[in-house]
Amino acid sequence: MTHPIPDAVVTFLAEEHLGDITNVTLLTGGHINRASRITTSANLSFILKENAIDRLFECEAAGLETLRQAGINTPKVFAVSANFLLMEDLGHHPLDDTDWEAFGRAVAHLHRHTHDRFGYDYDNYLGPLPQINTWSDDGHEFFGQHRVLRYLAEPKCEQAMTTQDRRDLERLVKRLPELIPVQPPVLVHGDLWHTNMLLDARRQPTLIDPAVYYGWAEADLSMTRQYGEGKVPPRFFDAYNEVNPLPAGWWDRLELLMIRQQMAVLAFFGNQFNTLDELRATLAKFG
Repeated sequence: MTHPIPDAVVTFLAEEHLGDITNVTLLTGGHINRASRITTSANLSFILKENAIDRLFECEAAGLETLRQAGINTPKVFAVSANFLLMEDLGHHPLDDTDWEAFGRAVAHLHRHTHDRFGYDYDNYLGPLPQINTWSDDGHEFFGQHRVLRYLAEPKCEQAMTTQDRRDLERLVKRLPELIPVQPPVLVHGDLWHTNMLLDARRQPTLIDPAVYYGWAEADLSMTRQYGEGKVPPRFFDAYNEVNPLPAGWWDRLELLMIRQQMAVLAFFGNQFNTLDELRATLAKFG
């Protein structure tokens, strides 16, 4: 049975003369939203994301616009509401070495946009949970409190983690100033793993699914180290460092900074992906 398309989407397409819906294909791969590819009688294709989380799509659309204003290519947003986001369909174009180099330079240029504080003007979302962006002058405090420890109170983290896990995590957070050099707050994508890096029809690097804020560049890049093994090649990092050189020791720090994602995944899904073992390995190595 075909999932019904929201009436507001059907009305929008008709009023904008974008054609009648001729086909709807449910997309797989995402864990948070229902995503569909819609084709119309005007031979146009759109991506429709649906969810009922308050302000989720408002924040996503705003984040895409923030990236666009910073010079990053993003898909066009056609319509946004409390329960759906209708966007340009970029299709699927495999990335070659030249594309990865272009992505490395694009992300490096994004990280050249700086601020005097860490955080953002408002809280947004990472996955289904709020991302806390309270302004801070201290990058170590911001990352430790709002990107790591904030997840301890989430029910699935409370259920999965032992008292010792919590102590180990809190100890590591206290050591962050020893482990991470002082770095400026820069504009980051916030969820920079390889499936959020796409090419448009002109093969221009395009980023989707942002969780923007001003934070450490290395925290943003940490997603490419863990999830991108074998997928985000060395050429990406080489091109990045040509534009925005990272301090010595950055590669090992990316492994440490993945702790944010490990805590977030544990909070989203519990331990169904063996995330707790990954978290404990990080705590053992850097704690």
